[in-house]
Amino acid sequence: MKILIPVHLLAVFSTLVFSSVIFADLSSLSSITATTTYSLAPRNLQFFGRDTQDSSNVIFAGSLSTSGYDSIFLEVYKNNILIKRKSIKLNYLLGAAAFSLSQKIHAELSEYRFKLYLKLGATSTLINTADSLVCGDAFIVSGQSNSQATDPAATYTNEYCRSFGIQTLNYNGDPYNPADTNWGISHSDGAVSDFSGPYNVGVWALRLQKLIKENYGIPTCVINGGRASSTIEMNLRNNSNQTDLTSIYGKLLYRVKKSGLSNIIKAVFWWQGESNGDLSWQNYSNNFQILYDSWKENYTGLRKIFLFQTRPCCSEQYASQLRETQRQIAKRYSDIELVATVGASYYEGCHYSYYGYYDIADMVFRPLSKVFYTTMDTVDMRPPNIRAAYYTNALKNEVAILFDNSNIAYWPADTLGQSMKNYIFLDDVAGNISGGIISTDTVKLELISPSTATKLTYLPTVWEQVDSAVYEGPFLRNSRKIGALSFYDFPISNTPPTTLNLTVAVEGFYNVSLNKLNIKDTLKVILRNNYYPYSIRDSLKAIIDSLSFTGAFRFANIPSGTYYIVVKGRNCIETWSKSGGVNIVAGSTASYNFTTSSSRRMEII
Repeated sequence: MKILIPVHLLAVFSTLVFSSVIFADLSSLSSITATTTYSLAPRNLQFFGRDTQDSSNVIFAGSLSTSGYDSIFLEVYKNNILIKRKSIKLNYLLGAAAFSLSQKIHAELSEYRFKLYLKLGATSTLINTADSLVCGDAFIVSGQSNSQATDPAATYTNEYCRSFGIQTLNYNGDPYNPADTNWGISHSDGAVSDFSGPYNVGVWALRLQKLIKENYGIPTCVINGGRASSTIEMNLRNNSNQTDLTSIYGKLLYRVKKSGLSNIIKAVFWWQGESNGDLSWQNYSNNFQILYDSWKENYTGLRKIFLFQTRPCCSEQYASQLRETQRQIAKRYSDIELVATVGASYYEGCHYSYYGYYDIADMVFRPLSKVFYTTMDTVDMRPPNIRAAYYTNALKNEVAILFDNSNIAYWPADTLGQSMKNYIFLDDVAGNISGGIISTDTVKLELISPSTATKLTYLPTVWEQVDSAVYEGPFLRNSRKIGALSFYDFPISNTPPTTLNLTVAVEGFYNVSLNKLNIKDTLKVILRNNYYPYSIRDSLKAIIDSLSFTGAFRFANIPSGTYYIVVKGRNCIETWSKSGGVNIVAGSTASYNFTTSSSRRMEII
């Protein structure tokens, strides 16, 4: 069935076949009307995801069912300036003429307008217009209320920050209306309804869009499918109906598919967990695996998942275990970036004020830039993450905590009537620590008396020690005031980590004339058993100095033995140490130099 509508009421759908009737200028074509059926056509404000050439193809395709026209042509405008005109001849077969016209648009701060015309002799008739089209990067957001929170102060809007569809009422809990699939400018001020409304992306996501636009000149689209108070179980996909419009996952997937962006979503931002602080934390890891697999299936271009670790908040008695589970999840997947919400300012017990979300966006922006854009601002961009805990002496009156990612900048002063020493627990018991000393990547805890504890926990489940208020600090932070990740029941060793001083020069960065690396390179080192099947025993990343070619790798869980040292990097072939392996003594310092002789290495191609 064809629906014939006048051109001034024409609704152009990018993924649906539809028809329109165009009435030509009666002075020149008084007896001719044109019926056009589109299989592909852009819409006003449509966002196109960029490809590897930083562009996207915009297509008008369909069929003209009215004879009498000799050609069809397309005009392309960039920022209101005509830049391209394309025309094709119409060839009729059985009363219809198929057509397809396309033009690439570039990922930049430019808006494009397309005008489609029919032509008969010297007379041209406008039959379709698509205005304000842009090209850039697309992301999706999911989780609980912190993923989608609005604020009246978040009034920023910009034509290069786009979204698609609606977050439904009841905090995006109501079923989705399949007709609510228009393009629009991103909002986060809650003007329609808190935590929902057309084109709501949430405060911090809109701030992230603004930062990408201003720093890299790339338009973005964010589609936010968060649902307030939702558990991870509520966010799982209905496999029998993947776009179930009553489900959280299905509503988001439906919107993304209708937008045409499902294959080029670059990242998922997952901020959820506050509602899984009860016994359901025990299933969280398995449920996340299910969710992860669903994302990978439905969003085939997905390159990164940003996982937000929750903080002491409006949660349940097992929130510490839940936060540790989130920390462990990030260790299992190479494409997960862990974000620490702990320690972020302007916290209100469950949500944040506008400036709190503003700061979180700034925190996310740096690792996002490292993955998708070009940035040199990478110092301390990630939260400190515990790698090892150990007694420093035989008396066991001092415990050292070794951190990865970044270093703790200072031992925090007492704040809000609370002391940091009371919120690091030995075997889940407070009151054993007298203070802390910072030494580069290590925090040394001075104990009141010798201890036999075997587990270490950082931060309370929810509450302060003295009353039932939600814990709001102090916190361990790095130089950028990014909070250290919370950890629970981390094992305390009786021996210090094993340090491997590794000397290696990556050929791609080596400057022969200056005998130095052009940059300080980050390499990943893996220790493998020296016998088949050469199982991995530990791995970590460290920076290789550009002058000495040496980096210190500190392995936390390596017993004495003989291992292959495997080096991997962004600009080098995977390389193994000499045949037979290298002897390493637990708790000691070992050195290995790949540069002295070719016999010191085996290249794996």
